[in-house]
Amino acid sequence: MGGACDEERFPPLKIVLGAFNGSSTGSKTYDVEPSLSAGALEATASQSSSPATYILSTSYFATPRLGSPQEIGITRRSAMRLNKDGRVPMSDRKFYLDHFKPKTLLLSTARVTAISLSSTFSSLFSDQLHSEQRVESMVDSGEISPHEADKMNDEWEEREWRLRKDVLPKKIGWALVRFHTCTALMRFYEFVMAWYVLRVDGVGRGGFLEVGGADDASMRSPGNGTPSLTHEQGVDVMDKLTRDPFQASLRTSQLLRKQEHSPGMVISPDGTETSTSRELTRRMFTTCLWANIIPFLAELTVQQLVLIYGYGVYYAAKRRRRKEGDGVKDGEGREVSYRCEQEGGGDSKMQAEEDDAASESAYALALMFRSSRLTIARSMSWVAASAGGAVGSIVYPGWGTVFGIQIGDTVVGALTD
Repeated sequence: MGGACDEERFPPLKIVLGAFNGSSTGSKTYDVEPSLSAGALEATASQSSSPATYILSTSYFATPRLGSPQEIGITRRSAMRLNKDGRVPMSDRKFYLDHFKPKTLLLSTARVTAISLSSTFSSLFSDQLHSEQRVESMVDSGEISPHEADKMNDEWEEREWRLRKDVLPKKIGWALVRFHTCTALMRFYEFVMAWYVLRVDGVGRGGFLEVGGADDASMRSPGNGTPSLTHEQGVDVMDKLTRDPFQASLRTSQLLRKQEHSPGMVISPDGTETSTSRELTRRMFTTCLWANIIPFLAELTVQQLVLIYGYGVYYAAKRRRRKEGDGVKDGEGREVSYRCEQEGGGDSKMQAEEDDAASESAYALALMFRSSRLTIARSMSWVAASAGGAVGSIVYPGWGTVFGIQIGDTVVGALTD
């Protein structure tokens, strides 16, 4: 890669890269000529003239698979390459307990508290507006005097504010529990995707996976003979699923600004000229769609579990009240059924059982309807939040993306509730 000037400024270096499977020495020396491209080095094995690009600095989850062309049996191969924005694949992926770090925990607590406070105040102001409109209509119709209307408004405001203030700590507490539950589910889904679906974890730690070898063949055909993703393709998918929209918007915006061939204009991947803001919107919409899959799936899972739990508690309480109302004991300790005696014996009992079966069917149907409605609503929120993040990236890359995602989710949630 570099010319004579580069060779004079950057003399070749001797660098030892990790440990290899089957290596007796445990390390291998490479003649490395530093490159000026975003963190990538052009490495050449000391016994070979064919170059191979490797990443020497990487994240915990993106450990590269190293090996020489002679060890792998091919003329040239590449480990995980840097992306176009100079980022290591999967470098945005969070560790399992990262959300419990002091800084992250403080920020998440402040965020959840702010959202709970804003929703409480917005609902209070909305209900207060409706109450004042109702009272005003009573004044216009002559039912009450303006003085009585002011007194009713003051009493309503004092009463409702006291009720909301009493339940606010509990509301914030449940919101924090829900947030950390969703985060734990996100990490669990990422773990399942990385280890059992895409199989990108565990590779390159203490060894490397040979491309074209038995390990790579087993990855391509996971037992049932059907073709699967290669390691590089799996890393690319996992990288898209774990992108940080905040950092992605900053990187993409900066990259497009550098690619402008004229003010505000860039060349899109299909070769057409387009505006920088339009290309940024398109890329960030795709990025947010991928990055929001796991978070919205985790939140949907929590909401479905809460819905099922609520229906289960209601159904159990209803059956318990029915048993307590139907079966009582007479003066001699014998159990009798008041409903059967009042309705006519065995025929009425059979009719009651049929009514209970119909009620259970209606209960199950209502649960399925609510669950389907919730799934559709969350899917709409997923798309709207991604669109909001794309628009926010134009306004202010970084925080604009975060607020755009939140606004898109909130708008759809308000329309579907």
